[in-house]
Amino acid sequence: MFKAGAEAAVRRCADVINAADTDDASLCAALEAHGEEVSSLTPDETRQLRDAAARLRPVARASSLEEACARLNEVLAACRPPRLTAHQDTPWHLHVDTSDDADWGEWFTASSAMALAILVTETQQPPLGVCQAPGCDRVYPTHSPGRPRRYCSTTCSSRARVASHRSRI
Repeated sequence: MFKAGAEAAVRRCADVINAADTDDASLCAALEAHGEEVSSLTPDETRQLRDAAARLRPVARASSLEEACARLNEVLAACRPPRLTAHQDTPWHLHVDTSDDADWGEWFTASSAMALAILVTETQQPPLGVCQAPGCDRVYPTHSPGRPRRYCSTTCSSRARVASHRSRI
């Protein structure tokens, strides 16, 4: 359950980082798609989330596991020490934010950093990547069975493969 929860939080992290570059409705939709109860966000809350996404994006841009861990350690250093909590009828679980009602930015930063750290320890791979397709900079979770991912989607993978093929003709 611990690893499955971390994988889900890393998918949420990537989706929110990607949505942070778009409009407020897309940011809300990214959170809602991962089970967060949010019908709208205030301008201050969207700023907090965009700032948090900007702090986490360097983890995805890292070119090695060592660099990803260094960037992640910088984010974790700004978080609180872990604590156990049970709230809103949830089982006991770890938190690294200040309280059960932390603001959106603090919650997103802390929960994402913890999930990313858990996956690093489980997989010994960078937890996030940036799409290598020309013109795409979407962030995606790197953990998948088989070979490491290089693209955010099959669309970008196919487009890059076709472009590579055409360049050789």
